[in-house]
Amino acid sequence: MNRVIQAIGEEAQQYSGVNLDFEGLGFQDSGEELLQVQQKFTDFVALLNQELRTSRSGLTLTLHAPNSAYPGYDYQALGKIADRIIIMAYDYGSKPEPVNQVEQAVQMACSSVPAHKLLLGISAPSETAESIATKLGIAKRYNLGGVALWRLGVINEGMWQTLRANLIAER
Repeated sequence: MNRVIQAIGEEAQQYSGVNLDFEGLGFQDSGEELLQVQQKFTDFVALLNQELRTSRSGLTLTLHAPNSAYPGYDYQALGKIADRIIIMAYDYGSKPEPVNQVEQAVQMACSSVPAHKLLLGISAPSETAESIATKLGIAKRYNLGGVALWRLGVINEGMWQTLRANLIAER
């Protein structure tokens, strides 16, 4: 594990941060097995964070934590380690993504992680300009730290207009 962390740290020197997107953790696990999966991932994230903090000043660490279908993430522990956690509130099957399931994912994450550390992940291919406005409203209502868009290349002009009208860029 240490070699992987060191390699990521070296590669990260070229960037402003690291984003981990480990999907599917704990999907078929339960009991002690699930706890071990959560602990091993949390330990990996903590070691990587330490590497980024001690040898590469200023690098951020963000995580993509999938929706509630994957229980292999200890949100509370990860929220203490990572700079930001992106809630992957998508891939529910219908398009646009169901508002009730997106809100449920946000509520679950907010119950363990301070809202300012959370970003609402929005899958652009699944949304319309109107549905993006709804998702932005959820992020605002829960005082999330912002949003993260997946697949920038598929965002049409109507979506960009909605984003410009509803978001304030971080400077």
